[in-house]
Amino acid sequence: MILPVQFDKNEWFVLIGLVIFYTAVFVLPKRFPLSISILVMLFTLTIARISDHLLSTSDINFYNVMDSGKYELFDVFVYILYGPFGYFLAYFYDKWKLKGMMIQLYVIGGTVVSSCIEFLAVHYHVFDYKGWALPYSFCYYLVMLALTLLFFRFLQNTHPSMKGTNQHSL
Repeated sequence: MILPVQFDKNEWFVLIGLVIFYTAVFVLPKRFPLSISILVMLFTLTIARISDHLLSTSDINFYNVMDSGKYELFDVFVYILYGPFGYFLAYFYDKWKLKGMMIQLYVIGGTVVSSCIEFLAVHYHVFDYKGWALPYSFCYYLVMLALTLLFFRFLQNTHPSMKGTNQHSL
């Protein structure tokens, strides 16, 4: 695995983000079984990894992740950074018992937050756009956040300890 040539602001951005987001995950009161938490976080980081692989391959290459177009150690950390966001999305959806139009507003709000974080990531050179633009990400996040909530609802409906709890219309 390739190490960074120079340890600079993009590596610091990722490390600080990991500490902040994973600390928040562990500090928040537990709402779901550990298996649900892990599956939601794995779903989120897997979707991010697949998407980045499809959008930043050598044939298409809309952007690079971290310092080069090659897969490096900090690329792994970037994908691990996505996990807590999916967890927070499911956590507050469940905590606030969102229904109806509030779910759409929640997805839009989460999309705005995701886009702001990506804006910062671009500023710190975690992503280097080559034909990509933040408005594309906004549209992408609308779809992905909705899919993440659908996946969470699927887990709620199938996990024995969550059946019948906090069921909302989606």
